Amino acid sequence: MIEPGQRISLDGRVALVTGAGRGIGRAHALAFASRGARVVVNDLDPDVCEAVVAEIVAAGGEAAAAAGSVADPDNCVGIAKAAFDRFGKVDILVNNAGILRTGYFEEIDQARYNAVLDTHLRGSYLLTQAVWPAMKHAGYGRVVMTGSSSAMWSHQGLSNYAAAKGGIWGLSKALAYEGAPHGIRTNLLMPYARTPIGVENPIPDMQANRRLFLNDDAQARLILRWQPELVAHMAVYLASEGCEVNGEAFSICGGRYARVFVGVADGWIAPDVDALTPEDVAAHLPAIRDITHHTIPNWLFDECATVAHALDSVAAPELANPTQ
Repeated sequence: MIEPGQRISLDGRVALVTGAGRGIGRAHALAFASRGARVVVNDLDPDVCEAVVAEIVAAGGEAAAAAGSVADPDNCVGIAKAAFDRFGKVDILVNNAGILRTGYFEEIDQARYNAVLDTHLRGSYLLTQAVWPAMKHAGYGRVVMTGSSSAMWSHQGLSNYAAAKGGIWGLSKALAYEGAPHGIRTNLLMPYARTPIGVENPIPDMQANRRLFLNDDAQARLILRWQPELVAHMAVYLASEGCEVNGEAFSICGGRYARVFVGVADGWIAPDVDALTPEDVAAHLPAIRDITHHTIPNWLFDECATVAHALDSVAAPELANPTQ
């Protein structure tokens, strides 16, 4: 638990950050080092890895480079091995590496789909799996995944990216459940930040679509607050021993930090499932879609338990009439 006024420390911890040569990943690496962590810097380009390592060392920290693509299974094993060989452990893993291959759905070929899925989703799974047994053995770990609001609300030109980030949401939830008994906590960041990945891979018609919701002045004010360092503040907390949350997702947008959740409406419970028809479902659609009353399950069985308890109060004659 982090007490009010207490400085968050990562002293003695080893953090492995992917995609840490530029943008958000670099901000994470520098922030972790400033809090006392030894940092393993991963990126595709060995030169940018070494540049970030040099920054950390110049500031009095300790770091090592481990270049390579996380989309390659052998590279993931090698990156993890480099961390263990240099520092003996990995306490914190930040799966941040990512690419964009933008385009409208009908235009994106299989190669562009696979490249994005492999880097984001497969890379997150492979590298986490490479360090997971050691975390379980140690009885401690912090895994920070990088999702995106594009997976939840999305927009044009990013179907492959949205699919990959949506998969990371599911992976994060599964790992949070499996890791909890072993002292491993897994959470998800959904950052807005101006980084090279977006500048180098423009999204088609992005500016025109933004203007449907934001005028130019509002856009400019917001983008000025899309600094990678703002994302790193949340990452430091999620990577700390005092982090109390597990299996949750957080949006960081313009200095606004907020939990993102999936809720389930109370809906309508069919009184007699043997007599149920599609017409019954259609007749009760207003109740099914009404989100006035809802729950936010953290785990799959939370939802099942909610329905099981609600069944206790089902009275067939009363619920058979959609006007009730």
